[in-house]
Amino acid sequence: MRNGLSEETIASFGSLIFGGLMLGRLLAGMAANRFGDRLMIRIGAAVELVGIVLVMLPTASYQIAAVGFVVIGTGMGPIYPSIQHMAPANFGQRYSAAVIGLQMAAAYTGTTFMPTIFGLLQQQFGIWIMPYYLLVFAVLNIGLLELTYQKLRNQIW
Repeated sequence: MRNGLSEETIASFGSLIFGGLMLGRLLAGMAANRFGDRLMIRIGAAVELVGIVLVMLPTASYQIAAVGFVVIGTGMGPIYPSIQHMAPANFGQRYSAAVIGLQMAAAYTGTTFMPTIFGLLQQQFGIWIMPYYLLVFAVLNIGLLELTYQKLRNQIW
């Protein structure tokens, strides 16, 4: 908004995430067998955080933020497919279909409510809150995944 861009234009940058998501899924598909699911998720989360930092940078140029949105999506790309791919190894073949169903239900619930909640927040505070909103969920994602990995190591399931 410092560059005289409208809130609508800035909000449209969020759609760049989906282009990055496509790119991230493409790259992840080529690298998944080499790196494995857990490392793909960790790499994706790290790339996502880099993108969020790019969006948060206080620069006069909007191009860096636009690139940041693409990087955010690229980082998100491998996470969901890798989590689903790990289900049989983590929960056994017998329960993997049910677990994947729960994962899909949670994902669809998130895609239903996250934009609505963000819309309400940005009306209250302004569009500048977008990278912070993404950061909260990225940190939650990383923390909960690492907690899950720890429980799997300790075989608490």
